[in-house]
Amino acid sequence: MNDVQLLWVGVLALILLSLGVLLPALLVEVAPESLPRSDDALRGLYQTQLAELERERAGERLSAADHAQAVDELQARLLAELERRTPAGLRRHSVWLQRGSGLLLAVLVPVGAMLLYTQVGDPQAVVRLGQVQESDHMAREGQVQAMVASLAHKLQEEPQNLPGWLMLARSYETLERYGDAAQAYQQALEEARRSGLDTNTQARLLADQADALASAAGGSLEGEAGAAIAQALRLQPTQAKALALAGSAAVRRGDIALARQHWQALLAQMEPGSDMALRVQDDLLKLEALQAGPDK
Repeated sequence: MNDVQLLWVGVLALILLSLGVLLPALLVEVAPESLPRSDDALRGLYQTQLAELERERAGERLSAADHAQAVDELQARLLAELERRTPAGLRRHSVWLQRGSGLLLAVLVPVGAMLLYTQVGDPQAVVRLGQVQESDHMAREGQVQAMVASLAHKLQEEPQNLPGWLMLARSYETLERYGDAAQAYQQALEEARRSGLDTNTQARLLADQADALASAAGGSLEGEAGAAIAQALRLQPTQAKALALAGSAAVRRGDIALARQHWQALLAQMEPGSDMALRVQDDLLKLEALQAGPDK
């Protein structure tokens, strides 16, 4: 289902929801609480109550003032009852008017909504919005590519710019250009050696290069990636990223003991209870399960 179809499904759902709220009140006939009495019944009731008042007055159970007040109240009730009476024909007319209004509303709301949208709306707006967003994404990606290319060109003129090589390598990784990232790490490593930087820095650069080489090789930690890992550990046996990669490489080779050695050394450097420490502990437990085998 494309974007335009999804839009129309949403419009239809909103129309049905609106009708579901409006129509029941118009289509359901509510029975009156009580049917008004006929004229004869009202007059008979009036005469009966009036006669009762006269008897009360004759028996001196009502004073003249109370009798007059009761008669006035009785007449007022009679008039009020006559005024609120609704002829049967008028009541039937109101019911059919109510139902007709509901049915007319059921037709006019969806048709009017569709006509209004086709006149002032834009059915292709969703499609164009998606195209604009895609164009914006491509434009931003193009800008990033241009900035990375500009940085690479600048570094050809400034090969001793170590921070620049690191930025270029990480930019290539963001763009998933892992082969280019590995070459940029190599340039950074050569500059670190030329500048006489400490072995810890060189080992970290080798571990980053190994990671990029592995990504470029589809995840393989052998070959050039494996050589970079080994070199990093020779320079700094406790280099965290190199230990993590070396443990993964050992698992893939089936060397569980070596993998455990690397990951235990990595765990010893981590803050107990941290997310990374818990993750390494989980990996060590998986090693135990692998070593125990399926039958134990």
